[in-house]
Amino acid sequence: MDWAERRKLTYVALVLVFFGVVAFAIIHNVTNITPTCFDHKQNGNETGVDCGGGCNVYCPSQLADPVIEWVRVFPVTPGLVDAVAYITHDYPIASAKSVGYEFKLYDADNNQIADRTGTTFLGPAGNSAIVETLIPIANGTVSLARFSFVDPISWKKVSPNFSQVVINTDHNTISTFSSAVPGGVATRLTATLQNQSRFNFSNLDVVAIFYDKDGNAITASKELLPSLSGLQSTTMYFTWPYSIANIARVEIIPRFNPFNATSL
Repeated sequence: MDWAERRKLTYVALVLVFFGVVAFAIIHNVTNITPTCFDHKQNGNETGVDCGGGCNVYCPSQLADPVIEWVRVFPVTPGLVDAVAYITHDYPIASAKSVGYEFKLYDADNNQIADRTGTTFLGPAGNSAIVETLIPIANGTVSLARFSFVDPISWKKVSPNFSQVVINTDHNTISTFSSAVPGGVATRLTATLQNQSRFNFSNLDVVAIFYDKDGNAITASKELLPSLSGLQSTTMYFTWPYSIANIARVEIIPRFNPFNATSL
């Protein structure tokens, strides 16, 4: 084979390689579309537009809103009340980074006399409580309280390790002390929180609820815990400016945000 024939074969081989690469790229792009989750299209293994499948966000049809178990209003002082919504969900690897909500309070004639909106987060599966404190009630007495989420919840995938987090709250004591009102008596709950996980949490909402012997919530309080490191414990205090009777059970709910947690 002379030099001219070898050059011709080389050109033919290069052309075949070129068209082979082009054909492979076309077939690969058609059959193996990588979901970007940010292109406003349903592609790859997504089950909706930028959601489901390999995306970090669940589609709205995949997960429902948490169940609202009960909503209560507790008087604090004349003209001021606290509102509590007790919610549950059973999604162990789903949480929401930001959720809007609203409390609406009504009198005996079904007139709305107060409302309060806010935003919060939702952690993985379990019981939780959303609390709004010191809501002013200008006129009347609250006879009905309603709670709702104001926008569709954007559930995101989180590590299943968060559903295994244990923050022990069994160690607590209830005491009374003299209040600022002459002759008045206030109530204090002292609680120890033990973080048995290897996660460091910041800005925890910690909710304390008192129940009577029939299981009815009789009052609640919320405090902010700036930080709770993994495998550490801390003491918290909740106070009420009045005496509380008939306390049969205490529930303490540390609400942690998995999106700002770090690990040891």
